[in-house]
Amino acid sequence: MKLHRIKLVFLCLFICSGVYAQSTSATLIKKVDGFSHPESVVFNDDKNEYYISNMADEIAGDGFISRVSAEGEIIELKWIDGLKDPKGLLVKDGKVYVTNNTEVIEISIENSEITKRIEVEGAKSLNDITADAAGNIFISDSGKSAIYLIPNDTPNMLMVPENEDGDIIEYLNTTRLEYVNGLYAHKDYLYAAAWGENTNGNFLKIDMDTREIEKVSKKGIGNLDGVQPVGDDAFYISDWATGTIYLIEKDGELKEVLTSEKSSGDILFDAEKNQLVLPMNFQNSVWWYQLQ
Repeated sequence: MKLHRIKLVFLCLFICSGVYAQSTSATLIKKVDGFSHPESVVFNDDKNEYYISNMADEIAGDGFISRVSAEGEIIELKWIDGLKDPKGLLVKDGKVYVTNNTEVIEISIENSEITKRIEVEGAKSLNDITADAAGNIFISDSGKSAIYLIPNDTPNMLMVPENEDGDIIEYLNTTRLEYVNGLYAHKDYLYAAAWGENTNGNFLKIDMDTREIEKVSKKGIGNLDGVQPVGDDAFYISDWATGTIYLIEKDGELKEVLTSEKSSGDILFDAEKNQLVLPMNFQNSVWWYQLQ
């Protein structure tokens, strides 16, 4: 028991110290095929399993969500099906939230069924989804260069209009978001991986209260897709166009970590295993990399 506690303390110190921010090389350790244009990966700690969104082909209703074990084995390929271009995933309070073209879907994990569909009026192509510490949910719209908000029921400090019906609010709508793709809420900011108008999307920081937008990157990077935090000081971001994964510091310093292939989407960083999980859209596969 004493040795076990020492190991736990060491692991906590290792993670909290920002050691992972030094991981700028990686080795491909696993490929799992059989998906259909996978876009996003999240992990459910309570169930010890991954959920993977599959955009499938351009046919309404052929999209689906897969369940995959912690070891990377497909448990249920079409766990939830009948979707249209599902992309971003969020695990929150026993539910999975999915951006599904122009609507947000709520799935009960326990019952394996869709419990709510929220149509987003005016949306063009909903993409990533994230929640802040207060329970507010933010959703990117890459087609519209906008961000939507589902406010938490409890009072919070965000400056938003009255929303007694619990509807989705258009939080930001500006080309300064550079056709925002990936989103991650961290403390008082939203961090955004921008697709850009061509291949010059920046990594952005948005003050949640004032909605002020600031460029973190020193110049355009690429068609940015996924964003994952590395402690408090850095992020892993993916460039869909080249398959390159970068480590970017909060001061904008950029380091290349690995290059996979074109179409690496909304990545997942597993801090405990020090691994990156990449949904590979064109390859119909999910790739695991061990960071070093």
